[in-house]
Amino acid sequence: MSSAQIVKHDEYKNRCNICKIRTYSFCRCLSEDKLKSFSNISFEKKYYDKQNIFIQNDPSTHLFNITEGNVKIYQLLDDGRIQIIGFLYPGDFFGSYRNNKYNYSAEAIGNLKTCIFDQKILDKYLDENPVVAKELLHQTSFELTLAQDRITVLGKLNAGERLARFLLNISEQRKRIGWQNNPISLPMTRQDIADYLGLTIETVSREFSNFKSSNIIKFISSKQLYLKDTNLLKSYVV
Repeated sequence: MSSAQIVKHDEYKNRCNICKIRTYSFCRCLSEDKLKSFSNISFEKKYYDKQNIFIQNDPSTHLFNITEGNVKIYQLLDDGRIQIIGFLYPGDFFGSYRNNKYNYSAEAIGNLKTCIFDQKILDKYLDENPVVAKELLHQTSFELTLAQDRITVLGKLNAGERLARFLLNISEQRKRIGWQNNPISLPMTRQDIADYLGLTIETVSREFSNFKSSNIIKFISSKQLYLKDTNLLKSYVV
């Protein structure tokens, strides 16, 4: 694993009890006793902007849960290009693997805090706690949803429809984790958005301008915007 600041469990005994995402992460299904035992098999780690968490085909040793910040997950193509799969938010799990290797790369967007679980220890714990295992499976399946949604976006939608779908998905993600879903944050770069949507950065900028002039969105800053007409935005992807 890449170097980053680690907060050991014995330095943070009440970490799970004060965790900001506890009420909407899979930990909500845990009793106090199970929560305590679960915290004993995890540790907190901090990453900085653009820091790699792991690289595609690295040996898969840990599973990650975002507690603060955002993550970009992407795959390295044979020609050296990067294909962005999606963006993750607090409460999301990531670190799925195949043949004991990570399926993709993960990079911090801004300052990031994660709760990390050793794969072998976690597997043993889940064997003994099937209720937790079921909920965790539901959480980690979100990675597959991201990949499937990207295929839909690239395969069927034009530029404006792709951006509309992207903004609505972010709003829904925020709602899913219990946050206010409007305004929405855009922690990723415009180039990342363009790469994810399969568009040029110039096209993304033009579509943002179109939405702004149509009174669909209002920029609060370069990293935050307000969805002024959600129904009209939805009409792009119906």
